[in-house]
Amino acid sequence: MKKMRFLAAFVLALLFGFTMGPAEANTRVLSVPGYPVFLVLREEAGTVTQAILRTPAGLQPVTEIVGFSFAGETASTVRVDSDSKPDLLWKLSFLDWKDRSQGVALWISCLTRQPRLWLAVSPVGETLWDAIRPKLTVPRGTLLYVSPILPAFFSLPQYQGKEILTYVYCLHLDETGPVIGTVPEVYKQLLRIVQTVREHEFDPGRKKAYEALETDFKSLSEGGKPSTEAILNFNFKKIAEVSWRP
Repeated sequence: MKKMRFLAAFVLALLFGFTMGPAEANTRVLSVPGYPVFLVLREEAGTVTQAILRTPAGLQPVTEIVGFSFAGETASTVRVDSDSKPDLLWKLSFLDWKDRSQGVALWISCLTRQPRLWLAVSPVGETLWDAIRPKLTVPRGTLLYVSPILPAFFSLPQYQGKEILTYVYCLHLDETGPVIGTVPEVYKQLLRIVQTVREHEFDPGRKKAYEALETDFKSLSEGGKPSTEAILNFNFKKIAEVSWRP
């Protein structure tokens, strides 16, 4: 198995023009079984120096993750379009190896009936959610995005950092690509955590911001929509869209 993986990496390295280089250089190939989408990373000392997304439509450079280190991935599938194949929502996390409080999430979304793929990025960073590590039940087809920044509620500062409870977005896939979703069962779980943190917060500014966060999550837990501040805080950038023949 190891020989096969090395051979595959070597062939892909030649195909994409990578050189194997020094001993510390490495080619990593990431994919989700059943989907013709491959993220090929050239890494040196654990840091991405070159990244290319391979699809049936061709090759797409992904410069936004260069300089970061691969930290993990999660994928979810759900039927969105009108065929029998599940569609893909895939999130890959990359962090600064020197300062793991900074990084970027790479989002790869793919529909299968009339094959189309969206590529997007969003900033990530260490927050209080990382320390709490809540065990949440999330429905299939939904992935969570933890913003590194709390929205500027009531013109308060945009709090951020590992001691701050920030905004959590539910993302799902529709026929227009990845979008913010309203998932009441998720926000009911998050709401209880926000209430507990708010009750034990002594800083007046943070407490007021958590009160607004609690109001938002309560509305979402009842099927409502995110506040204007939350939408403005949603730093999610689509960087490419490609399609190909089935």
